[in-house]
Amino acid sequence: MAPPAQNGAGSEPPENLISVKFAQVSRATRSSPLCFERRLGVGIIVWCVLFAIVIFFAFAATRMAAQNKEDSLHDTGLAIIEFGRAFPNEAIRQLQATENGQAIFVRLHDNKAGLMRNMTRHFSCHLIEPGRVRAVSTETGRGLMIEFLDAPSHNGRFEFASPKEASEVALWLLGNYIAEPDRDLPSDSISAANKQ
Repeated sequence: MAPPAQNGAGSEPPENLISVKFAQVSRATRSSPLCFERRLGVGIIVWCVLFAIVIFFAFAATRMAAQNKEDSLHDTGLAIIEFGRAFPNEAIRQLQATENGQAIFVRLHDNKAGLMRNMTRHFSCHLIEPGRVRAVSTETGRGLMIEFLDAPSHNGRFEFASPKEASEVALWLLGNYIAEPDRDLPSDSISAANKQ
């Protein structure tokens, strides 16, 4: 194709120029949506990555919360160590854990009782003083509603695995509940079996 003359002779009709301009305009507008589509694709990828990070942190947080729930006092060795650290002069005779493992009742050598309770971030040890506790059986028969007069923060319902365990802890508390002067029987009321 020969180059057009200066005066326009031999050039193609103006209709072709208009269509060429339209083709150029449409071509220029076409590159913009491609750029927009690229940005959209990158934006979607960024949002998916952010969403995946949020899901990962949510999963990690729920696992940590579940692990904290599992961290309980079912390990009696830990209970012995922690209670011994809190009360080094008290000799432990027996331990009885609640069903959920959040509390352990401790029977001490001198017929005292103690309580070790999981307080989420730490363990609380309490030595029960004689006459400073009230206990009532629950409706299930496997638990006790206990009121600590010296430590109201420990009041609550304690469920055990069996009624036998609940009654055993109740006996510890009952032995602890009787004040020292009430434990001694008068000397004149000795039974006939003991006189022989």
